[in-house]
Amino acid sequence: MKFFKHTAAALALSAVMLSGPVQAVPVTVVGTTVSFTFDSALSGLFGVPAVTGDALFFTPTTYKAQSFNGTGFASASQTFNIMVNANPGYLVSAVNLTEDGDYYNIGAGSSVAVGGKLYVRDLASPLTPAASSKIKSSLPLTDMTSLADFETTDWTSHANVAIPAGWGGTGGIVSGVNVTIENILLANSLSVGGAAFIEKKFAGVTIVTAPVPEPQAYALFIAGLALIGFMGWRKGRVAI
Repeated sequence: MKFFKHTAAALALSAVMLSGPVQAVPVTVVGTTVSFTFDSALSGLFGVPAVTGDALFFTPTTYKAQSFNGTGFASASQTFNIMVNANPGYLVSAVNLTEDGDYYNIGAGSSVAVGGKLYVRDLASPLTPAASSKIKSSLPLTDMTSLADFETTDWTSHANVAIPAGWGGTGGIVSGVNVTIENILLANSLSVGGAAFIEKKFAGVTIVTAPVPEPQAYALFIAGLALIGFMGWRKGRVAI
């Protein structure tokens, strides 16, 4: 029943966030321990996603920013929203994002950058502030190349969000989250003959899950904590 409630909440939140001139048509794909719900018509530069295991991934072909001959900044950006529901018997414990692509810089003052944020919200309490993580490149994107010895350089970026304590309502079981990926690419050339180019070729969201603790085991755990607390209190009373 909780799964269906969270699915209904996900679709309701999706309708609010994706509302516009064109009515959203949610698509649901099923992974190993979670399902992903999204509107593929709004994936934009990311392209249509696919699923493997508990990862939803994109292989875009037109997600790039480029600037030539001192024309200054150029940018490419896309934001995509995904509803994630854990299958019965599982809970969501973390959300990880990995992206990669390539770039080149030619000429003085040419540069590129990748950025954005990964946002995660609790579907059981969607008005609670989101947990977020900055999308950051693993290495500085500063390699230079030239026409005489031209080559591109690979880049990789990551973002990771652990589910905060206190999410999941009174039971503390987070069975549904909303994931928002905000991606930005920047390219900048400052001189005539200069060039800056950056392209995203992959983006993958992996959902980390864990089995929901058995009620009996959870009760024993709580009882154990209570016993430890009582023994500490009793020891303090004897010492007095």
